[in-house]
Amino acid sequence: MHPLLASRARLGAYLLGWAPIALLLTGIARSQGWSWAEAGALALPLCLLAAFLFLSAWFLCRALPLGHTVEGLGTHGMAWGLAAVLMGGLWAGLAWLVAHMLTWIPGLGALPKRVETALPVLTGLGILLYLASVALSYLMLAQDRAIEAERKGAELQLLAQESELKALRAQLNPHFLFNSLNSLSALTAVDPSRAREMCVLLSDFLRRSLGLGERRLVALREELELARAYLAIEQIRFGARLKLDWAVDPAAEPALLPTLLLQPLVENAIKHGIAALPEGGLLSVAAEVVEGHVILKVDNPLDSDAPAPQGLGIGLRQVRQRLLGRFGNRARFEAVAREGIHRVTLVFPLETES
Repeated sequence: MHPLLASRARLGAYLLGWAPIALLLTGIARSQGWSWAEAGALALPLCLLAAFLFLSAWFLCRALPLGHTVEGLGTHGMAWGLAAVLMGGLWAGLAWLVAHMLTWIPGLGALPKRVETALPVLTGLGILLYLASVALSYLMLAQDRAIEAERKGAELQLLAQESELKALRAQLNPHFLFNSLNSLSALTAVDPSRAREMCVLLSDFLRRSLGLGERRLVALREELELARAYLAIEQIRFGARLKLDWAVDPAAEPALLPTLLLQPLVENAIKHGIAALPEGGLLSVAAEVVEGHVILKVDNPLDSDAPAPQGLGIGLRQVRQRLLGRFGNRARFEAVAREGIHRVTLVFPLETES
């Protein structure tokens, strides 16, 4: 279907665009000595006929997409010229037919004679109007292609985000899982009860992570529960070396955020902070609501003798990209190391399921 016929708004705007052409046609007729009645009686039906007759230009343009070669443009030009001459002549012939049909109206008896005299002018004007319709059709096709490209781009972006999330789920657990299994193996010989406890915690963590990974958005409450399950296992691994501090405002817990956004931050804090220090340290997770935004912070100690990190690692880059991809410029990501503490701060709008 022609795109103008598929939308009432487009069709209305298109028909309204023919009003100035009807006035122009009336003015040309008046300049040739026609009466107002003759000029108006012919101009209105002719423009209405042209409006629908020249819609055929869209089908020609769709069959002859614009190319980038001179040969292609030459071939298209011949087709456009031939179609313009045919449609211009047809439109002039319809003008002659309409003039004869209007002779029954008083004062329009001389209209057929006037139209016969003006047939060359009407044919030329029809050719120009048809070529203008060709240009308009190419503009509509270009707009439709741009909209389609934007839609496909959005689909590809969504697929990329889903692929990124799948990759994140795939890479989220391996090192942690290997370390946990090694610790579990050691505990079975020296402390079977703690080994059993670690098995239960590990099972709970894997079940939660798989459940969250199937969703695009989750409440911060669920992310915190997953982080607690993860840190409960790490607590068995590190013992007294790992100290935890939770400072979570209950008002922030229903906030929606991309799934598995907090987990990489906690893993990063363990891997590059607690595990790298013989004495361990304090891992702090804080969340509060300020002026309609959630401020989420993850702090961990740093080895003061270690070289300063150059830029963000893969995990933190993914967190930033996914945060900004969801909230745009309404969100903010910050990672700084200062006075022996590494802090990652996420700021995003408070949006809930309700």
